[in-house]
Amino acid sequence: FCWITDNTMYIGVVQGHSLAQTMCLAEFTHHVLPAHLSNRRVTATITTRRGLLMWMLCSYWPFTVVTSQNFNPTVNTQFGKLRGLRVAVPGEVLKPVDQYLGVPYAAPPIGEKRFMPPEQPSSWSGIKNATHFMPVCPQNIRNTVPEIMMPIWFTYNLDTVANLIQDQNEDCLYLNIYIPTEDVKRVSKECARKPNKKVCREEGITNSKWLILSADIRNTEARPVMVYIHGGSYMEGTGNMIDGSVLASYGNVIVITLNYRVGVLGFLSTGDQAAKGNYGLLDQIQALRWISKNIGYFGGDPGRITVFGSGIGASCVSLLTLSHHSEGLFHRAIIQSGSALSSWAVNYQPVKYTRMLAERVGCNVLDTLDMVSCLQKKSARELVEQDIQPARYHVAFGPVIDGDVIPDDPEILMEQGEFLNYDIMLGVNQGEGLRFVETVVDLEDGVSGSDFDFAVSDFVDSLYGYPEGKDTLRETIKFMYTDWADRDNPETRRKTLVALFTDHQWVEPSVVTADLHARYGSPTYFYAFYHHCQSLMKPVWSDSAHGDEVPYVFGIPMVGATDLFPCNFSRNDIMLSAVVMTYWTNFAKSGDPNKPVPQDTKFIHTKANRFEEVAWSKYNPHDQLYLHIGLKPRIRDHYRATKVAFWKHLVPHLYNLHDMFQYTSTTTKVPPQDTTNSNGKRTGTTKRPPVSTAHSSNGDEEETGPLIVANPRDYSTELSVTIAVGASLLFLNVLAFAALYYRKDKRSRQDGHGSPHQASPQRQSNGNELSHTTTTIDESLSHQMTQSSQMNQCDTLHDLHDLHDLHDLHDLHDPLHLSTNMDYTMTLRRSPDDIPLMTPNNITMIPNSLMGLPNMHPYSTFPAGYNSTGLPHSHSTTRV
Repeated sequence: FCWITDNTMYIGVVQGHSLAQTMCLAEFTHHVLPAHLSNRRVTATITTRRGLLMWMLCSYWPFTVVTSQNFNPTVNTQFGKLRGLRVAVPGEVLKPVDQYLGVPYAAPPIGEKRFMPPEQPSSWSGIKNATHFMPVCPQNIRNTVPEIMMPIWFTYNLDTVANLIQDQNEDCLYLNIYIPTEDVKRVSKECARKPNKKVCREEGITNSKWLILSADIRNTEARPVMVYIHGGSYMEGTGNMIDGSVLASYGNVIVITLNYRVGVLGFLSTGDQAAKGNYGLLDQIQALRWISKNIGYFGGDPGRITVFGSGIGASCVSLLTLSHHSEGLFHRAIIQSGSALSSWAVNYQPVKYTRMLAERVGCNVLDTLDMVSCLQKKSARELVEQDIQPARYHVAFGPVIDGDVIPDDPEILMEQGEFLNYDIMLGVNQGEGLRFVETVVDLEDGVSGSDFDFAVSDFVDSLYGYPEGKDTLRETIKFMYTDWADRDNPETRRKTLVALFTDHQWVEPSVVTADLHARYGSPTYFYAFYHHCQSLMKPVWSDSAHGDEVPYVFGIPMVGATDLFPCNFSRNDIMLSAVVMTYWTNFAKSGDPNKPVPQDTKFIHTKANRFEEVAWSKYNPHDQLYLHIGLKPRIRDHYRATKVAFWKHLVPHLYNLHDMFQYTSTTTKVPPQDTTNSNGKRTGTTKRPPVSTAHSSNGDEEETGPLIVANPRDYSTELSVTIAVGASLLFLNVLAFAALYYRKDKRSRQDGHGSPHQASPQRQSNGNELSHTTTTIDESLSHQMTQSSQMNQCDTLHDLHDLHDLHDLHDLHDPLHLSTNMDYTMTLRRSPDDIPLMTPNNITMIPNSLMGLPNMHPYSTFPAGYNSTGLPHSHSTTRV
């Protein structure tokens, strides 16, 4: 069929249920010519000579008729030619997009290449079709899905997700490329209705003369590239689920999604060189390496590559900024609702879950080389079907600190400035913790006082285990998250419980990441997302939950509801999506979300949106300015600062209070109360307070007024806890000074040879030492960690003796202002029994000559002459 409007003739072809259309632009008016197009011959009733001329031109002009079926753009790469697909994107302002789907970026990781870093793909002859998705990496969402860290739209639509991932294969390392064919001309609705108006003519709306679409987009200016890392829980997901067409078309950027190995196949680790882990991260790095070398063929700018992701994808992006393997492969990062500092970002006990898996499939767990060889021979389906459940709020198979890809604990790397070479934009959603709370208590009618107590106790037990100071920690958390002005309201209690999980798992890690990145002046932008679509996926009372920003980032409201995002999108949703896409693509283009494209959504409705008057300010640790993204945008400061300080500075000291007394004091240890009942179940040691507990959740507002309590006796327990904490911290300072003089006297009796800060020697290993039992390892590592912790305490006190500035000495002992000891902070993200097995100084080294093994790491892991310095690797990416 064909139709001609005031200024444009459109030709389209209908085949089956798909509609593909292209434009032949010409000066023509007031004629509509229906016809059938078959084999490039047209039969129609032509009423004018001019109509006949234009009809023949549009029918026979070479390559003018562009459809999904009869026009396929081709492009060269370093490995061969690719044939793509030109697809029309629905929407008034969206132009067609060239799609190259299922592009191989690495060789298939099968056979002996399983549990190995990826390798370059093989070249091919001829033209490879890149017109359909390739298989996703093996996964099993029918196992118990860790819903607490997954987006709402994923867990609510598991049947839809199952259909999208049913085609699985270990040969899965492919990416999808979405390329805009032209820049979007955003025309207001008024100009669309009356294009001959003076203001519209001045904007050049009607002055297009014989504009023919070019199939060679490389003739245009190189476009920035945005690479999306999908989320999940490190156990599932695929880049095929997210269509980057709208974002590419509207933002005039190249969007790339990719598959990477997940779960067992992507993150299994034995804690040594037999299987170091982090294969999923290495897949992402290999994809970035392929993109850097080949994106120029697609019209992309290899000097402007931005990596972005949400949830687990954001954690991957955060970790990529800390890895020296990523140097030069990308330049900006957008971290949505995640951080390398979250409790679920890194797996601190990989060997535990690897042995658990090996035992279930019948492999030897005493020798890691035999174990890996056995696991390589098992089918992928057998491995992924094993339901290995991690500790709550943690992951069974995820990134590990291997001393190479992730050289050290992420916070230590951030402290060292290992990510300062990247511009970073990051933020959180208002109610990220919804799924955390839904899995613990029933939220339909609010949260009762007993349910609130149970949720907090479960939270403390799961994250911190059963330390001696657990009761103090639990009661302090309950005290901080009680809204004393409305403590008996179940709905208020429900909102504060969501805030508790949101603050701990998302807000505090993100704010700390922003502070560490911005303190040396690196460009940093922070946002808080306060909007969500109307749907049945979550309760009506909930705020913007985990993953709610994703449809707005990819422009879903502009094209309407989908199976994954079954929302009732309004014009406000469309406007907000346009705003978000403009911010995101501006950041990819210039590193500044405010430019080069201004915020303008008059093409949606005539009234201006409020974002046009808002300038997104840079974030810095002092002002902590951030953008409130919602229907009423504004610049605010210090997002939930009180709660961030609570989790960052106070909680680590409360958790380690008992251990610090044990290390620095000779005071008799008071035995803990018996917490086991007659049924053998662990119970709480503190009586429930006589009042219901709740906390105000007015967004990011902090309560500054006095506490109003009707009955002073109602909070006597909390007051006692506060006094006890203050007295304990005071006593801690006294003990620290006492220990300092004790250490000084002790060292005066020694010869003083050697440095107290020598690096721990590498663990020596040979073939026989590879066979050992789980008990021996756990006992020896536990003993080693205890000794190391005690020595660190003594060494710290000895160093204080060398300080001559008494003012500095006082600052170092201030428990609320001192930079938190790294060991304390790491504890917040580890399971109670976590043991860091791999760092540059203690990772078990297996000689390559052992059992005839080849070089086990193409990325030159621990090369000859490895320099064991204080830095995580022999060179540093920091600008400081």
